[in-house]
Amino acid sequence: MRSLPTLTLTVFWSALLVGCAAKPTVSEFQCLAGDWQTIGYRDGAAGLPNTRLLSHQEACGPHGVIPNRDVYLLGWNSGLATYCTPENGFRLGSSGKREHGLCDAEFGDAFSLAYADGRQLYAARAAVAQARQALHHAENRLTQVKQEIIDVTTAQLQPDLTTVERVDLVADLNRLIDERVELKAAIPELASALQLRQRELDDLQQLVAYQG
Repeated sequence: MRSLPTLTLTVFWSALLVGCAAKPTVSEFQCLAGDWQTIGYRDGAAGLPNTRLLSHQEACGPHGVIPNRDVYLLGWNSGLATYCTPENGFRLGSSGKREHGLCDAEFGDAFSLAYADGRQLYAARAAVAQARQALHHAENRLTQVKQEIIDVTTAQLQPDLTTVERVDLVADLNRLIDERVELKAAIPELASALQLRQRELDDLQQLVAYQG
């Protein structure tokens, strides 16, 4: 099978990427149906800015359709009201999702405060995961180092080693022994750090449950 010329492949991939980037925000059917209140509600409930209407207008242009801005905004405001609840703010924050400040002007501080509480919980969970990962990494590395020490010690028993090879093995052994000492000292500290982060998370979860 003959391969395609480089230029042809370049044009093909460029067209594919442009097609992916230019994916319309609404379908031809949605444009022609003209249910802009539902589309606006969907966007607002998803926390999308009302400037999303410009993308819809661009998508509907080839079909000869101009979105109804007033009807869209009517739906968008209703959808935004369902998005800007404290419960949703906390859910977004605790899942680590970004919040674009759409709720501040219209719905006061309730959403933002709940979002901040959720972000605090998200950060506490991330801290526990990071501390656990650091501890597991140190423990796994200590196991590897112990095996490497055995391997180097065994290699030193080979009778046909050159002087340079013996010197290198001694240097490797000393380095591994030093690393073993450091890891043994670090692991208890990492375990304590994990316990501390876990207690902080537990306290925060209890506080959130109490306030909820």
